[in-house]
Amino acid sequence: MKDEGKYLQLWTKYGPVIKLLLKRTDNEDQKLQLYKHEFENGGVLDKTGYSFNIEILSGKVTKASSRKAVAHDLLNILENNLEIKNWLKEHRVKFIMGKSFELQIQKVPLPE
Repeated sequence: MKDEGKYLQLWTKYGPVIKLLLKRTDNEDQKLQLYKHEFENGGVLDKTGYSFNIEILSGKVTKASSRKAVAHDLLNILENNLEIKNWLKEHRVKFIMGKSFELQIQKVPLPE
């Protein structure tokens, strides 16, 4: 995958904040404002930008709207943090990032 690993440092930096926001999704969806220059320093912008949409159910990726390195590297950080990984195994969560560089974290009810 092109640029794979170039965003690991960025996501590692935000890992503790993402972990905290995940726990807060019990009350409401969470948002994390990121900055364009941080992504531009990490890799090459393709024509579709840095937007992505990922859904994780019981620790497994069920939907991913892109195969972008930026999304892959976020998943890498989530999977390599034992506390986050264990939390994700018990929940259904969506990670959405659009053109405004705002990462939205939404907890979705588990299917019955």
